[in-house]
Amino acid sequence: MPQNGKSGVRQAGDVVLPYALSAKESAARCAQQAGSYLGPKARLAATQARLRYDAELVPRLERARVAAGPAREHAARRSAAAMAALRGDITPREIQAVVRRRERRARAGRLAKRLGMLGLLAGGAVAAYRWWSAQTDPDWLVEPSPATEVPTEPEEQALG
Repeated sequence: MPQNGKSGVRQAGDVVLPYALSAKESAARCAQQAGSYLGPKARLAATQARLRYDAELVPRLERARVAAGPAREHAARRSAAAMAALRGDITPREIQAVVRRRERRARAGRLAKRLGMLGLLAGGAVAAYRWWSAQTDPDWLVEPSPATEVPTEPEEQALG
């Protein structure tokens, strides 16, 4: 007697059902064993990762935030100025005045730095010359000048 498709599928299902149930129970048992074996190791790894994150990455992130602070403030100022310029609150003449003032201050700062360095070099040269002069002309090498006697008579007349 020929079988149609539905009855063949039912028969195959009935044949496979005990194997499928056994595989399901086996898989559940293996998953439970794996969980009980790997669970503590996974918790330990997570704890170590959290401690390492707190010890190494958090300080680096804090330093990066501090270091990024001035750049963030500068970017905020520039964007606010750009928005004001786009809205027309600031004229191009005002922008040029600010740029010229900033360039003037930068030139003055460079000049002050150069003058300071020149002063340090001059001071160092004077100190080196004085040291060298003292080395080549020490006090013990110089003969003392002859003593001059002062007449005692005027002193006696002043007292008398």
